[in-house]
Amino acid sequence: MFPRMSHVYVLTNQHQQFLSKSNEWIDGRENSKLFRSEFKDVAINQMFEANTRDVTLRIELLECELDPKRQPLVPEDALSETPLESQASDTAGDPDELPQPSPSETPPEHNPEADPQPAPEVEPDPQPEVNPDQYPGDTPEIEPDQPPESALGIPQS
Repeated sequence: MFPRMSHVYVLTNQHQQFLSKSNEWIDGRENSKLFRSEFKDVAINQMFEANTRDVTLRIELLECELDPKRQPLVPEDALSETPLESQASDTAGDPDELPQPSPSETPPEHNPEADPQPAPEVEPDPQPEVNPDQYPGDTPEIEPDQPPESALGIPQS
């Protein structure tokens, strides 16, 4: 059997938020909800996955000691000064109720990409009529030194 690790890796971003087990950014005060891994390579893989969802984040690994219940001990200086508002309201509500997305995450009522408008119909340009009697052969002869108008017998001004 492997010896138990005395530390785990958690993920934090530049806003002093921590990645939760459900891949959401939380304030880190509830250490039982934090994503953690005993293995640095697993934590690094999770860091890359989280960064592909939001490339603006600066995600770092934070090595944390474990408490007697085997939960990560997040250093006080790594926590933000105030808890996140969404977590403060979540703890006051029904524990069985799922958190609702904020209005900015709600999909629009009408998505133009999902319901494209048909392209307007445009009539093709009519083909120019050519009088076969105008040319003695199949095609008009154009001399290299003359512009094409001279071959058609159009008077030049």
